[in-house]
Amino acid sequence: MNIKIDSLITFLIMWGTPTIMVVIAYLKMSKEDKKDVKKDFSSPHFIFTIGFLVIGFFLTSVGKLLMVDMLKVIGIPLMCIAGMVMTVDRWKENKTKSIFIPICIGVAIFAVAFW
Repeated sequence: MNIKIDSLITFLIMWGTPTIMVVIAYLKMSKEDKKDVKKDFSSPHFIFTIGFLVIGFFLTSVGKLLMVDMLKVIGIPLMCIAGMVMTVDRWKENKTKSIFIPICIGVAIFAVAFW
């Protein structure tokens, strides 16, 4: 594995900062709020939308950092599935705004995988 130091620093800032902020916020929550968060994060809707999007983006980022194309191959379909589920979910509320979701997901995939 050939890791460039600037890619590692960018990766740590990009993923470390939000992770630390989420952990700190979670630790400050009351027990009731922690139960609600666990319930929300384990719901199928969350897993197939935000969960797949974050996991796919993370795997693609790690694949790019470590120069392992297999992680990109796993991450990109997860991001696509999340985009499709989010589009269908948003389509019920507003058809014009739901078109922006695949565009944003496509830009994110292009930025992470091919840039």
